[in-house]
Amino acid sequence: MRNLTVIMCVCAMTGVAFGVEFVPFVIPAKPNPQSLIAAPPGEAITVKSARLTAGEHFEHEGKRVRLWGVNLSFGANLPAKEEAADVAERLAAAGVNTVRMHHLDTSRWPRGIWDGRTGRGFEPEALDRLDYFINELAKRGIWVNLNLHVGRAHSEYVGAPKTNRDYDKMANLFAPELIEAQREYARQILTRTNRYRNARWADDPAVAIVEITNENSFFMWGSEETLRTLPDYYAKILRERFNAWLKAKYGSDEKLKAAWTMGVEPLGENLLKNSRLVVSNGRVDGWNVEQHEGCRATAEMVMYKGKEALKLSVVKRDQTAWHLQFNQRQFAVEGGRYYTVVFEAAGQADRNISITVGQGHDPWEGLGLSRQVELSDQWRQYTFGFTAAQSDTDARVSISFGNAESPVYLANAQVRPGGRVGLVTGESVEKGTVGLFADNESAPRIEDRMVFLAETEKAFFDDMRRYVKQELGCGALVTGTIVFGPLGLYTQSDMDFIDGHSYWQHPRFPNRPWDPADWLIDQKAMVDFPREATLFRLAAERLWGKPYTVTEYNHPAPLDSQAECVPLIASFAAAHDWDGVWLYTYSHSTGEWGREHLNSFFDVDTNPAKWGFMRAGATMFRDGGVAKLGHRTVWQLSLEPLLFPGVAQLHLKCGTNMFAAAASRMAGMTWEKLLSSELAATLGNYPGHAEMGRTSMTMTWDVAGGKGFYAVRAGAARVYVGHSGRFSKGTSGEVEVKGPEFVAMTMTALDGASRLDNSRHVLISACGRCENTGMVFSEDRRTVGRNWGTGPARIETVEATVKLPPGRWTCQALAADGTAKADVPTDNGVATLLPRYDTMWYVLSRN
Repeated sequence: MRNLTVIMCVCAMTGVAFGVEFVPFVIPAKPNPQSLIAAPPGEAITVKSARLTAGEHFEHEGKRVRLWGVNLSFGANLPAKEEAADVAERLAAAGVNTVRMHHLDTSRWPRGIWDGRTGRGFEPEALDRLDYFINELAKRGIWVNLNLHVGRAHSEYVGAPKTNRDYDKMANLFAPELIEAQREYARQILTRTNRYRNARWADDPAVAIVEITNENSFFMWGSEETLRTLPDYYAKILRERFNAWLKAKYGSDEKLKAAWTMGVEPLGENLLKNSRLVVSNGRVDGWNVEQHEGCRATAEMVMYKGKEALKLSVVKRDQTAWHLQFNQRQFAVEGGRYYTVVFEAAGQADRNISITVGQGHDPWEGLGLSRQVELSDQWRQYTFGFTAAQSDTDARVSISFGNAESPVYLANAQVRPGGRVGLVTGESVEKGTVGLFADNESAPRIEDRMVFLAETEKAFFDDMRRYVKQELGCGALVTGTIVFGPLGLYTQSDMDFIDGHSYWQHPRFPNRPWDPADWLIDQKAMVDFPREATLFRLAAERLWGKPYTVTEYNHPAPLDSQAECVPLIASFAAAHDWDGVWLYTYSHSTGEWGREHLNSFFDVDTNPAKWGFMRAGATMFRDGGVAKLGHRTVWQLSLEPLLFPGVAQLHLKCGTNMFAAAASRMAGMTWEKLLSSELAATLGNYPGHAEMGRTSMTMTWDVAGGKGFYAVRAGAARVYVGHSGRFSKGTSGEVEVKGPEFVAMTMTALDGASRLDNSRHVLISACGRCENTGMVFSEDRRTVGRNWGTGPARIETVEATVKLPPGRWTCQALAADGTAKADVPTDNGVATLLPRYDTMWYVLSRN
């Protein structure tokens, strides 16, 4: 680095603090116009401005554009008029050029757009605030990404039966009245006129993007269970569509039966010991009653309703079903082979159990079966089939029963290879009686269902896009939802761009969903676990020839390593030449803009470990401070001339993990490869590898000794994230860190220079852990429950030295409003960052 002016940002993680103290660092809600690091104002978006367009990338007026933004959730979309300008100004000063209006449709006023009393129709005050806010954003060059469906359960308001998934998800992809309700909402909101801009939302260039529905797909998490248990009203609609699809494809029962019985294998020998569950000397030979967290259960042989059975009695339980399990392990399964699980069961009262087949050893991954079972007081035989995800000599079948107090009765447990069937007795495509699901399905039957669902889903998204763009005349770019595996990428392939979401260490709720007192976040820094990193899975979701965005991303508070979030996503996305990144979320709150503490897992507006890096992220990603990699790898989604059944088979093998799908198609595809090559999929011809020009940018990620270090050295930026002891070697002596234990640091040019060597103003951002005052952690630091503490938010400052190139330098430590607060010596060409400056920002200026 020669002849530069630097502003630095640094942050740390868990464990040893090296004596570094937490200091308050509250970035004010009202930006200071004297800030030394504020981004220059963007060009105002007027109603006569050119539209954002999409080819291979986003463009505006013929120039490449990247979108760097945040989500606004619930009431944060609706600031009061006297606050709207300050919110927009603060966003712009951090380099934000887009906001995603999320969960606008979920709640009633004041947290949402709907009438506060009835929930029907729009609240006039909400619309007025929204119009005003969009105008304030547009004045500062900030585009809006409008989500049409996120949290509205339209079934509640159109007289349709209740669905079995929150927000009507999945049912609203095929039920006519729910689709019509989504169309009507789109019509009402897009064709109304913003009186502050004198233009329909559909015609306003500031409304640049429309998303059809958030995280909604037949292939999303838990989708099979949802589709299997659809209420009768919705199940009938989907079944009729499936039968019509089969009739069009096969024409007769004879042809359908012939197709579906191909490859059927008869049942083989039982792999389990003691399938009758006989108790001997107080033990169930070959089986284990597994008990966790103080939960207890007993097992005994009894007669129940004329059948000899094993009775599992719950003595003590909590709300977590798997804390009590009945299982057998140490049997072998062969990857890709089909297996049938059979058992008889009853409950003394109606209750649920779950049955899984997975690894009987670390890392305890699933091997293909995970089902919920409804028990009654009558005996029933349950039969489930699955294809083993991989070979394993220590597989485990497990029944979890700790979620209710009533006893469970079991008999005749089996795991046997084979057992698939095609048409079930009584099914006829000619009579329209073929079920969407059956037990022990043949591979062709499963593949047909997957293709039917993919085509049904794609038809919904394609038609909604056509409706928005053609019938409503909306000029915005339109995307459908995020990618859910190979079939999900196919369903989105005709959208204007492709989108993904990901979170590192998303909070888990062991008992009740979103219980604010009962949650866990594992204290793992992503830089220590590259094999599990979200970034590589996201990279594999990109479709060659279309823009790719990530509209939700975060490493939640109170992770000790949360400061790695922005430096990692901004630098990686830039290197991989993505087109948009939105952090989730700026805020959930309607009016708490002056808050000075962390109030949730995801809000970044008052979190200096994230918001403090946004300005650096804008330089790296939006402004191209991190150049793209010089190589691209494009992999073919289907190996067959026809799209199906290859994509369906790939989806069945890899699920939603697109990186695993890419690796299965390309030998040698590892996470390390993506440190030097972009990645994209194609549904068409296979272009293979492509050199895209020489680049001086380097990206390294090393986990020697289990302590990770991530480094990006690019023209106008440096990114260093990892354990303090790794900095000296990882930066070739440029930076040495004395503390804290884990640090995120960025160096970015502020003056638009293409290289740090030529820049006169460079921002160094540096910070350790980030917590509230009085935040109380559990002993293992995995939760604070409700004990989030109070303001002010505090950071661990970084003690480090940074070598400077030859020249005359001045260095200033900055206050939280971006103004200078103290001069920092630059003796002998070295700037020394010290805790006494109480900051995460430094500016180096070249005289």
